[in-house]
Amino acid sequence: MPTSLLRRFRYPLQATALLAVCFVLSIFLPPVNLFADARDYLPLHSGLEIFSIVVAGMVFALGWNLRRGARGGRLVWLGAACLGAGLLDFAHLMSYPGMPPFFTPNSAEKAIGFWLMARLLGALGLLAHALLPEREGGGPPAAWAVLGAIGVTLGWSWVVVMQPQVLPATFVEGQGVTPLKSALEGGLALLYLGAAVLLGRRALGDGEAVGGWLAAAAVTMALAELHFARYAAVADVYNALGHAYKVAAFAMIYRAVFVSGVRAPQRALAAERALLRGLIDSVPDLVAFRDREGRYLGCNKAFAQAYGIREVALVGRSDGEVFAGRLPLAEAGKETVSRAENHEEWLEAADGTLRLLDTLRTPYFDAEGRQLGEIRVSRDFTERRRVREQIAERERRLMLALEGAELGLWDWDVPSGRASFSPVWCRMLGYTSDELAGNVSTWESLVHPDDWYDIRDSLEPHLRGTKDAYRAEYRLKHKSGHWIWVLAAGRVLDRGEGGEALRMVGIHQDISQRKAMEESLLQLATSDPLTGLWNRRHFVEVVRGELGRVRRNQAPAALLLMDLDFFKRINDTHGHAAGDEVLRHFTATVSAQLREADVFARLGGEEFAILLPCIDALGAVRVADRLRRVVADSPARIESGPLHYSMSIGATMLDARDEGYEAAYARADEALYAAKHAGRNRVVLAPVAAGEPAMEVSVPAEVGNEDVASSRKEAAAAVSGATAMEEPCPATAGEAAAAGTTAQR
Repeated sequence: MPTSLLRRFRYPLQATALLAVCFVLSIFLPPVNLFADARDYLPLHSGLEIFSIVVAGMVFALGWNLRRGARGGRLVWLGAACLGAGLLDFAHLMSYPGMPPFFTPNSAEKAIGFWLMARLLGALGLLAHALLPEREGGGPPAAWAVLGAIGVTLGWSWVVVMQPQVLPATFVEGQGVTPLKSALEGGLALLYLGAAVLLGRRALGDGEAVGGWLAAAAVTMALAELHFARYAAVADVYNALGHAYKVAAFAMIYRAVFVSGVRAPQRALAAERALLRGLIDSVPDLVAFRDREGRYLGCNKAFAQAYGIREVALVGRSDGEVFAGRLPLAEAGKETVSRAENHEEWLEAADGTLRLLDTLRTPYFDAEGRQLGEIRVSRDFTERRRVREQIAERERRLMLALEGAELGLWDWDVPSGRASFSPVWCRMLGYTSDELAGNVSTWESLVHPDDWYDIRDSLEPHLRGTKDAYRAEYRLKHKSGHWIWVLAAGRVLDRGEGGEALRMVGIHQDISQRKAMEESLLQLATSDPLTGLWNRRHFVEVVRGELGRVRRNQAPAALLLMDLDFFKRINDTHGHAAGDEVLRHFTATVSAQLREADVFARLGGEEFAILLPCIDALGAVRVADRLRRVVADSPARIESGPLHYSMSIGATMLDARDEGYEAAYARADEALYAAKHAGRNRVVLAPVAAGEPAMEVSVPAEVGNEDVASSRKEAAAAVSGATAMEEPCPATAGEAAAAGTTAQR
């Protein structure tokens, strides 16, 4: 067993080993009575049984309340079995010799009858927990499991109490247990050992110490049953040891269920809340949370600093109370919004300055869809507004400068096709006047082929007389071979008797500078400055377009959400310059593995995403796992030398039922969280159907070949035997969006 597994399961292993050693030593003990009178054993026996009954009840309560969790299906069956075992143990306690009569006179035979069925239910519960799949356990199956356990308990109790003559003898006073009783206890011990093997194998596969504790409990119960196969009197040492081992087993079961169902989720929730708090406090935007009545639930540091108020003084108060006398702030948020709203507002900051905020108010809901309140995110728009006004001013000045510059004139005789071009028009394209023939075909030969649609869309209606003027922007080929953008404007001066165009005159302006500026702004708006990848805003639009194509049943598509593992540690250890180099290296490494149709984007920080058009689930899994392996095998080069890093990937298929990008992103994000929670450097495929668990479809390289093969089989099963589709596909939404953006540039 690897050292990491030994360390993870050391406590269950140590407890099992200690109890096993004690059992071996107890073999050599003579079957002496611990008490002169069996009635003297009652307090100890009652205490041990009451402990087991209480623990069984707590296990049932935990299993029932956690039935709607990811592992609820297994926990509810274990809890139902513990409920039945606890009830039968209570009947066993009340039937013990020396206790008041329990419906009928008490006897060792009667107590043994309840005991054996209780232990059988416990073994079946552990087997169910070992064999059932991970799934939610709510609904009718959970109720039937509990009712079944209660039914078995009541039925068997009726047999033991009312029909004892049908049961074979299991104990002879003065001699001890019968051979049948010893055989039954041995069979129960084998059943518990079988459950221990299955639980241990599952625990090793899942890598969770919780399963180790359940396996240890099963082994302990097997040792307890072996003690009960040997006692000669109800108060001898073997009987007492058997009860003590049973108490230890129930304590292990409770610990496993409590850690799995309560402590682990609480720790995960606390870690998630700490992460969320650190995240919102780290962003410069103003973030606040309000309930349905408009009372503040909290805010981040930027919000508190901007408004000059502490968060503790903000919680529980409305805008009218917080900003009393500061209109319109006091009237801004009387009611929470029912859908996302975006608007601009002015803020009088704590220092008295006025800031322009771009505010987004969006509702948030619970799992049942009930609105809990709203989230308010405000971004300081003052500097952006100033830059935008500066750009507008520059454009105005540029237009004034162009108006004062030379304009290229053209004169077209429409019927004959003859045309004349001014010297300025010719110089604009790098020619002299005698180098260009005086014919409209000369102009046509210089027009970019992709721009004819825009030209005809404006020119032909004007020639027919349905449009007042002709105006178009297109590209003309310069003598040196490059393309220049021109703004063409003109009018028909003469028309024939039928309204046909006879003569048309117009101008050309060189607008290449303006187009370059637009391209620069477009580049800044749609790409990430560090990596050169598409940014979140552009990527969201591309995914929405691809989702529309999926709804038209053209081809499947997948979304990969990637996050670099322990990236903060890289920044903290090697510095932000090294972190930037890792991001650039990661971008180049992944880009080299993608198809031309794939869309690669940086969503922020160390979070990246890829849209894979025309690919099924198995193909997406293969691509994701290949990318993971390539990244893990390709260290970045920094000043201190090679730096290995890895990434975790959450994958999902775009589904025609998705209302938008957010639905697919949420699934991929959940799968990414599952990949990180499972140990990072792996791929997890998120199911499209709600309620199904995410499936891990890849494992790190250091995992054994047997586990790798198992992972691959699970991946194949997850996609129902589909054939991987990784070849490029024509006219995908991703290509169309990218091509459209390029055309704008």
